[in-house]
Amino acid sequence: MLGEFNGKKHVIQVKKYSAPVNLKAVQEVYSAMAHYEAESCWVVTNSTYTESAINLAKSTNCLLVDGNDLDKLFVEKLKSFDEKIDYLQKNKIRSFRITNDQLISAYSELKKQLKRQPTVEEIDKLGEYSSSSYKKRWGRWNLFLREIGETCLVNRDITKDDLLMNFIDVSTKLKKTPTTSDMNKEGRYSVSTYERHFGTWNAFLEVQSVKPTKRHLIPKDDFISEYKKIKAKLKKVPTKAEFDKLSNISSNSFRRIWGSWSKFLKKHGEKTRDVSDQELIEEYHKLKAYLGRGTLTQEDMNAKGRFSSSTYERRFGSWNKFLQSINESPNIKTGITKDDLLKDYLRIADSLNKIELSTSDVKKHSVFSLSTFLKKFGFWNKCKEEALKQRNT
Repeated sequence: MLGEFNGKKHVIQVKKYSAPVNLKAVQEVYSAMAHYEAESCWVVTNSTYTESAINLAKSTNCLLVDGNDLDKLFVEKLKSFDEKIDYLQKNKIRSFRITNDQLISAYSELKKQLKRQPTVEEIDKLGEYSSSSYKKRWGRWNLFLREIGETCLVNRDITKDDLLMNFIDVSTKLKKTPTTSDMNKEGRYSVSTYERHFGTWNAFLEVQSVKPTKRHLIPKDDFISEYKKIKAKLKKVPTKAEFDKLSNISSNSFRRIWGSWSKFLKKHGEKTRDVSDQELIEEYHKLKAYLGRGTLTQEDMNAKGRFSSSTYERRFGSWNKFLQSINESPNIKTGITKDDLLKDYLRIADSLNKIELSTSDVKKHSVFSLSTFLKKFGFWNKCKEEALKQRNT
C-alpha cells in the first residue's frame, strides 16, 4: 500500500495474522520504499512480530505497529464499547457470530458456579467459550473485565518473574528441562514471549544456568560462507539489513552464535560503524515519549527500541549507569545479598502473620524480584528453610 501524507510518500504493508509476522514483510516494504522513493516504511498487524522481524526493522528504521499499538490507538479514538463494535462491524474488520451478551452471560454463569471471579485459565478449562473469544472481541482480557466493571486480575505486562515461574512449573510437571515444544504445549506463556524478553530461548536457559535443550543446526562455516557470498555480490561489507534482504539466513542467527552482528564482523576483521552515545540517548527519549512512561526498563528497550539494552550496557557499563548518565533514577538494584533477601522475607512474613511465604506473597509484597530470590537460593524451598533457621536463631 502506498500512502501520502503532507506531501510525503509512505509504504505500508498490512498483515492480518494469527501467528507472528516474520522478517519477509519488513524486507518487502523496505525494498518498496526505495523503489517508490518514499519517506518511510511501515508494517501493521493485528498480531505480533518475530524476533528476526523486530531486529531487521530496527536496522532499517521500519516502523512496526502490532496489535497492542492498534488497540491503544483504537481505545483513544473510540471511547464507548458500542462505538467500537459498530466501527468494527461497519468496516468489516471483524464479524461476530457470538454476541456480546452471550460472552458476558457465560462469564457470569461461571462466576456464579465458582462463587468468585474466574481466571483466564478457568475460563479456558471450564467456560462455555475460550478466553481467545473474549480477547478477539475486546482486544485483551483486562479490557473485557474493565468493560463489565470487574477487577483486573491479569497484568498485561508479563515480567521475567512470571516467565521464570512458568518455566519452573513446566519443568516440575515434566520432571526434565522442557524443550520449546514442551513450553508451547504445557506452558502458560509461549516461547516467543521468552524470546521477546531474553533474545532467544537458549539465552533464557543460560540466565537460569540450565544447559540449552537444542543445538544450532547450521554450522559456523555455513554462516561464514553465506556472509562472504553476500559481500562478494555487493562488493562491500554488507549491513545487517542488506544481509537480511539478500540472504536466506537471518542475521539474527549470527547473534545467536557470535553474540551480535557487530561482534561477528569484528571477529572476522571487518570494520563496523559504532553508534554514538547521542544516538543511543535520543532513541531512549524517543521511545520514552512514544510509550508515555517515566524511566524505561531494559524490557521496554528490548521490546520496542531500535537498539537493545545490551548495546547500552556495552557502551555505558550497565543499564543503571546509562540511566545515571542522563540523570534518571536506576531501576535495577545491584549487590543484593542473601541476608538482604532473608530480612525482607521475614518482614513480609511478620506483616502477613505467616510462618512460611508462597512465591505469590513475595511477588506481591517484596522489594526484590522473585527471580532474585531464586538465583540466590536455587529453589524456593531452600529459601524458606533458611528463613526459618534465621528466625529460630
